[in-house]
Amino acid sequence: MDRKGKQIIVSAVIAGIVMLLSGMALQAKDACAGTEVKDVIEMKNTAAFAKHKMGIVMFDHKKHTDAKPAGHAVACGDCHHDKDGKPLALKAGDAVQKCMECHKKAEKPKKEKGVSAADYAKLEREYYYGAIHQNCIDCHKKAAAGPVKCAECHPKKEK
Repeated sequence: MDRKGKQIIVSAVIAGIVMLLSGMALQAKDACAGTEVKDVIEMKNTAAFAKHKMGIVMFDHKKHTDAKPAGHAVACGDCHHDKDGKPLALKAGDAVQKCMECHKKAEKPKKEKGVSAADYAKLEREYYYGAIHQNCIDCHKKAAAGPVKCAECHPKKEK
């Protein structure tokens, strides 16, 4: 093979490597797309509630995850858990499922007469309503900090 032929092959190989690396970088960027979390999240879920009877909670994600003393230093896995309720080993930027992907039932469960508090709590976790409320309120109670009453999270609706 002459010198010009070798140069063409080397150029083609280099171009192929550049294209491959560029494609990998774009794929990595796409894999992380949508994982950036807003500092404050509007907790409006129209799939879970046809009509929101309470004001929409504005969840300060940044305040919860920032280090102390400015934040609460809550680890990702403290809120985001596996199917058994065990914390997930997550770090900032990791993709997470939304609550409703597992807690699929909409609205609020009805409490039947004679159902124990423990059984009702278990039933409630099947619903987005129960899962999100138990996750937040239980953490606030355990930490002895943060709101635990409806009006402390849900602002009054404007009329």
